[in-house]
Amino acid sequence: MIKFTKQYLENIFFIVVTFILSPYFYAVSFLDKFKLKKDLKILIIQTAKIGDLICSTPVFREVKKKYPNSYLAVLVLSLTKGVIENNPYIDEIIPIDHKKLYGINSKIELIKEIKRKKFNWSFSLLPEILSNIIPFWAGIPNRVATVSEYTTQGVKLLSIFNTCVLEYKRHTLALEHYLNILGFIGIKKTSQKKEIFIGLKEKKKSLRFLRKYGLKANDFLVGISVTAGNKLKEWSLEKFAQLADKLIEDHKAKVVFFGSDAEYDGIIKIQSMMKNKSINSSRKFSLSEVPALFKYLRLFISVDTGSLYIANAMGIPIVDIVGPIDIYEQSPLGDKCEIVQKKMDCIPCSFVLPPARFCKEGHRRCIKEISVDDVYIAVKKILNYVN
Repeated sequence: MIKFTKQYLENIFFIVVTFILSPYFYAVSFLDKFKLKKDLKILIIQTAKIGDLICSTPVFREVKKKYPNSYLAVLVLSLTKGVIENNPYIDEIIPIDHKKLYGINSKIELIKEIKRKKFNWSFSLLPEILSNIIPFWAGIPNRVATVSEYTTQGVKLLSIFNTCVLEYKRHTLALEHYLNILGFIGIKKTSQKKEIFIGLKEKKKSLRFLRKYGLKANDFLVGISVTAGNKLKEWSLEKFAQLADKLIEDHKAKVVFFGSDAEYDGIIKIQSMMKNKSINSSRKFSLSEVPALFKYLRLFISVDTGSLYIANAMGIPIVDIVGPIDIYEQSPLGDKCEIVQKKMDCIPCSFVLPPARFCKEGHRRCIKEISVDDVYIAVKKILNYVN
């Protein structure tokens, strides 16, 4: 049974209006093709969460490498913009408040803003309603988008209004797809290296934090992130407490827990279960600041969440507690990572398109049966490799 939510009705509105007014939008984009400057002015739309945005950073670099005089703007959620604020390849970040994504007037105001900027190319990295209507309504003449058989019918209908499409196929590395989409502007040879950039003020703040807690450059500093935006991926807090104690006792580790404001209470709960002291850095660093502290880590352990991709982009050895996801679609890259995942018939059940939000089997065994010893063995493997 279809649930007629406000968002569902808004999507229906935009789909219907797009089809009715499509002759007008086509005429506008056709005329703009001749009126706009020939210099590349590119809009990249990536309204996914932190991990996907970090996996998109090679796209920004490769565009500027091929077309250094182009103007590159990136449309992102305001919640995630911090992770690219210091990126030198981006000329403009256009943040959208996730709360304003719901509302016809808010979407129309956003489209008007995009139209005023007079882009001549757009790239929609993920297939969504909004990423299909923005370029078409804004009159961008060259509209490149991702399509997939796993999207909603509404997204499939709107995809016909793009000038170029590239299908995302399941079990394909998402980062590779993001780069392949640049082939429409002649970018063929690319590097998959993800990048995070740190500003001077962020560096100074991280040094003050290290001094405050008596941390030194030669300490075995271990970062741990304990939650994910998707609860299906989360490991138990008790196991994280046991793992942190083991690292402190066996390796004299200094453990720093990372997380957003919402994760503060969960980290406090873990610390209350521990026998040893650890540091809670949540509520102390913004998303743009946290990479500066990551730079001092010798190891990072996490469930599959955004901070894991920050660590991976910075070349920090990582242990990824994977759970239900398809590791071929969005796994950390490089030789400094260990994946912890159980072999089960129902794995994988969560994909880039679409991510699963609940266990279809009702047991979450894929994550619950990962033991502290399983993760600790992965820690020892990565330490033997990097030491």
